[in-house]
Amino acid sequence: MEETLAPEVYDCLVSLLCGATNSVRKASMVNPFPKAFLSEKTRDRDFDRLEQCLESLPGPSALAATSLSDDQRVLLRFLAEDCARLRRVPVDDIAVHLDKHHTNLRPNHVFQVLHPSATTSAEEFAALRDAHGSTFAFHGSSIEHWFSILNTGLRNFSGTDKQKTGSLFGEGIYLSSALSVAADFSRMGGCWAASEVLSPRMRVVALCEVIKHPEVAQRDVEQDHPLEADLAARALPLLGFRVHQQVLHP
Repeated sequence: MEETLAPEVYDCLVSLLCGATNSVRKASMVNPFPKAFLSEKTRDRDFDRLEQCLESLPGPSALAATSLSDDQRVLLRFLAEDCARLRRVPVDDIAVHLDKHHTNLRPNHVFQVLHPSATTSAEEFAALRDAHGSTFAFHGSSIEHWFSILNTGLRNFSGTDKQKTGSLFGEGIYLSSALSVAADFSRMGGCWAASEVLSPRMRVVALCEVIKHPEVAQRDVEQDHPLEADLAARALPLLGFRVHQQVLHP
């Protein structure tokens, strides 16, 4: 039996995938790529076919009553079975982490990334948390990055051609205890034109649980300087996107 996506999760995943396919760097951004959209002859990624399918998808309210094409059905199966599992949670669930001095800066939506507990990575994370403790911090990035981040995790691209911002505090993945700091790196971008739950344009920030490992460099959090972490960051809720925890801001 095929898994059915909740309307808000369907909207979220399609929006993020559209944000990736809209990028001039789509070849790097659409990760994972749905295998059903590989060319039968060359096995190359058929972006034109994928984008046409995305453009033809019905909005959440019309999905149940729409007779879907083969491509639409296989894309929905990919989103439900091969992509991150999400659930929307109340914004108040992360209120304790929001900026005390920027009360007008709040996500419109929050999604939680559901991590399987019976996996090696989950067990390793739990062991590191028990040994070193953990804290929570935000990560901001352009909308084009979030489909890949949601599905493959935050990765350190410092010093590579994929690095998009500076490295003031050295190499690593930059996070901040302040949503306002991370939001500065979260660029607004176009997503899914048919979005009903979220928005055709939005920005995303992730709220992550980070292991306080000795190798993780921490600056003066009280002054809203970023944290750097090149290991053990687990995304929790999605805010507007906060797609890893992520936050969406139309």
